[in-house]
Amino acid sequence: MIDARFHMSQPPMALGELAERAGARLYRGDPASLISTIKPLDLADSGSLSFFENPRYAAQLRQSKASACLLHESAVPHAPEAMALLLTERPRRSFARLARVLHPPRITVPGQHPSAVVDAAAKVDPGAEIGPLVHIAAGAEIADGVRIDAGAVVGAGVVIGADSVIGANAVVEFCLIGARVVIYPGACVGQTGFGFDSDPEGIVKVPHLGRVIIADDVEIGANTTVDRGSAGDTVIGRGTMIDNQVQIGHNCVTGKGCIIVAQAGLAGSARLGDYVVLGGKAGVAGHIAVGDFVQAAGGASITKSVAAGAKVSNVWPATDIGRWRRQVAAFRRLTRKG
Repeated sequence: MIDARFHMSQPPMALGELAERAGARLYRGDPASLISTIKPLDLADSGSLSFFENPRYAAQLRQSKASACLLHESAVPHAPEAMALLLTERPRRSFARLARVLHPPRITVPGQHPSAVVDAAAKVDPGAEIGPLVHIAAGAEIADGVRIDAGAVVGAGVVIGADSVIGANAVVEFCLIGARVVIYPGACVGQTGFGFDSDPEGIVKVPHLGRVIIADDVEIGANTTVDRGSAGDTVIGRGTMIDNQVQIGHNCVTGKGCIIVAQAGLAGSARLGDYVVLGGKAGVAGHIAVGDFVQAAGGASITKSVAAGAKVSNVWPATDIGRWRRQVAAFRRLTRKG
């Protein structure tokens, strides 16, 4: 539930205005009626807005007490007659937009906590918020609207673009960070990668002289690690969303809009195209390419390059999911004959 101790709330807003902001069409209901919060279908009550997209929750829609609901036109027959309806092709996306309208994220409060340590050679915009026990090294550049939470470390020469957030105890070094990037608590970005040359005479560590380049609108989850490049750079493409506890190795490159789910890992020099989705615990071997729009199931082990648009399963090694299903069906037929 939305607890006022943790989340901000705007004054109630008219249903008509909310429909306009969501890009939805008010199909039924008074445009002047007020909505004060968002809630899921089963917890919604008077004054709340919900959404319906997944057919498995049709029973909840029929029984919901929400004042208004975002849904697709095809779902109208399942909605209670007293419920105001906002029609949209993508209810969940519209719901997300309105959630941020009714309950906006915490705003940056410019200023520097007395316990923060900021090197005299760092450039910190007056509009940035620097929290307790933050350390900012020489040559770092912090833009307007940036928020750096308690205990975070910003290494020498790091650049952080406007309106970005560096979470508590995160460490960012050897990296250039774009605008509106969110790095969640405990993440480590820019540390040396895992590179060695070994033989019976011993192990020689390979220097990592590259950087991490993070484009605009990226999110990097809590306790995720992103290694800097060895000679080239590690690059995270614009709008990519990286979950908690993900490992990105040195020299990896992700395209735009990738989604990388918890505990997935990219070995060194792996390359993802645009809009790739890696399920939880999926692994990508080093020095291979995964094409645009590839979707890999949770636990997939990708050891060879994958063509654009493929859907790969979590059997080992990762294979086309349609082919795997046909193989399973054929095996079942064979065992029935036996």
